[in-house]
Amino acid sequence: MTTIQRFDPFREMRHFNRLFANPMWTAHRWGNPPANGVENAAEAWSIPMDVHRNDRQLTVTASLPGFAADDVDVSISPDRVLSVKAARQSESSHEGEEYLMRERRFGSFSRAIRLPSDLNLDDASVALEHGVLTVTVPVAEAAQTRRLQIPGAPDANAC
Repeated sequence: MTTIQRFDPFREMRHFNRLFANPMWTAHRWGNPPANGVENAAEAWSIPMDVHRNDRQLTVTASLPGFAADDVDVSISPDRVLSVKAARQSESSHEGEEYLMRERRFGSFSRAIRLPSDLNLDDASVALEHGVLTVTVPVAEAAQTRRLQIPGAPDANAC
């Protein structure tokens, strides 16, 4: 015996709809957010960093908008790993109010990168201004590029 099914043009779309059930690009969720501010590991916030260097120093800049200096911990381990940790407490909501949209993240955030071996870690410096953390580590004297003078050649710096 055969069964007659009503034609449903959207029946096969259920697989397609799963792609949009938890999109990665969604910045917010409606309703009450979870207690820790992060719904799952895929939505965990990472500290964005830029790393650049020249002959004299390596500079790491990290975006930490809204963080105070007391909320940020910067350390360099003996195995040359630069760690930046920041924590922000959730603001309590007022009674009778609920969030319609909540995009700001709360909780603990961290990022670690391994530094090159030719740096002088003892002279590292750090600054936090206008939400931008800047870590500067000078290149060791032995690793800096030196210009060698060929005997008998005119001095290039004499011009």
